[in-house]
Order: sequence, then structure tokens, then C-alpha cells
Amino acid sequence: MKGKRDCKIIQDLLPNYIEKLTNEETNHFIEEHLKECTECQHIFENMQKELKVNTEKRDEREVRYMKKFSSKMRLLKFIILALIIIYVIIVGRRTFIMTSLSEKAKENQAYNNYYAKLYSYQGDTLTITESYNKGEDYLTTMTRFVNGNQIQKITYYKKGTEQLFLTEFEGKKYMQNSETMLDRHILPVTYVSEGVLANLQYALITGIDSTYCNGKECYVIKGDSYERYIDKETGLAVREIEKSNKEITRQTDIVVDYKYEFNTVKDSDIVKPDITDYITNK
Repeated sequence: MKGKRDCKIIQDLLPNYIEKLTNEETNHFIEEHLKECTECQHIFENMQKELKVNTEKRDEREVRYMKKFSSKMRLLKFIILALIIIYVIIVGRRTFIMTSLSEKAKENQAYNNYYAKLYSYQGDTLTITESYNKGEDYLTTMTRFVNGNQIQKITYYKKGTEQLFLTEFEGKKYMQNSETMLDRHILPVTYVSEGVLANLQYALITGIDSTYCNGKECYVIKGDSYERYIDKETGLAVREIEKSNKEITRQTDIVVDYKYEFNTVKDSDIVKPDITDYITNK
């Protein structure tokens, strides 16, 4: 009975013995028994063979898994690298385009002889701004219409040392103090910055596409709350759309169209306004 009982104990211990999980005293007990018991020796040998086979299968599965994992990691790294390269190319292209537009705009903004006309729309309101500029002289008018009816007009005139600041509102005409008049040159507008670094920062957060606007070939720069159309030839603004904020009461986009002509303004274009019916506003 004792022998059978010892065999049972030994056979229960063999898996741990094979895995080297038993202590020294237990190992001695098992080894002494195996020297004398052929049945347990046979079971021990079979267990070792089975363990070897299972270990080899497990190792083979692990090798296959690691190969698959490595292959997937290589593919993932390649995809990430490709995306980074594509992003760098896109941002580089945007930066190059905006820097090129900036240089063109800078050349055109240097002109001191130009005509500018702006149409600004918001809801039922239209504001038309016209400005003749030649050197230090200019004639600028800003006329506001609501539902097609003129409600306000502001005129700024400067020629030599003479300057006028005129306003019209609801049929009443006033001559304002010209000393309070700021410089009313309407400068040519662009929405690109000077310098590669500034345009690089801009390129990181905006999109840019080719399009047509007001008969001109343009780039459109898109942000979350705006669209800005830039003339490819001049680098100047053709149109700007400021998208309305839904939180404000008036949920209407602001659209501004720009038109410029260079070296076309004559002295005869900057004519002193007729001030006969104007009242001096003290």
C-alpha cells in the first residue's frame, strides 16, 4: 500500500519537478523513488516528452506571433512615416505658396498710386468703399445702404494741405472737424504674413486650395471661422468671408469683395467735394 501511495505522490509531484518548481528535499525524494520504480520512470519519461512537444509547439506559436507582430509594427511604422512625409509636404507647399503671395503683395502694397473699391455685405446691409490714392493725396468715400436705400455716407478728402471730413446721415449733411480725421488711405489688403516662419505657423493650422473668385484665379485659405481668397497674380485679397458666430444675435456672414487698380489715378480723380449744403458740426 505504501508503495502505491508513494507512486501517487510522486506522479502528482512530477509536473512540478519537471518544471523545476520543487525544493531540494522533494527532488531527492522523487529521484530516489524513480531509481526503484519503473512505472514512475516510464510516466516521468512520457511527461518529459509531452512537455518537450508542448514547449516546442508553444515556442513555434510564439515565434509566429512575434513575426506577425513585427510585420504589423513595420507596416505601422511605414504608414506613420508616410503620413508624416505627406503632412510635411502639404505644410511645406502651403508655406511656399503663402510666402510667394506675401512677396507679391509686398510689391503691390508699395505702390502710392492706386484705386481701391470694397463691397462689404452683411444681411440686408451693403457698404461700398471707394478710395483714390495718389502719393499723400486721397479721396475716400464710404456709403452704407440698408435694403437698397442709402442711409449714410462718409467722405474723406486730402489734397496738399487741405483736408475735409464730411458725413451724411438721414438726409442731413455735416462738415466734421478735419483735425480729428485719421489717415484714410485704404491700403491694399492681403491675408498672408511676411517671412517663412510666420507663414509656416499659419500653414500648420489652415488649408489652402486653388479656385476662381470674381473672375480671378485665386488661392482660398480656409480656417474654422473664415475663408480668404487671394489673387495668385498680385497676392492681394479678392474676397473675405467671416463666418457668423451662432451665439450672437445676428447670425449672418460678413462678405467683403476687393478690387484694385494700380497707377491709374490722376489728379482729376481727387476732386474736392461740393460742401455747399453742409453744416459745420461744432
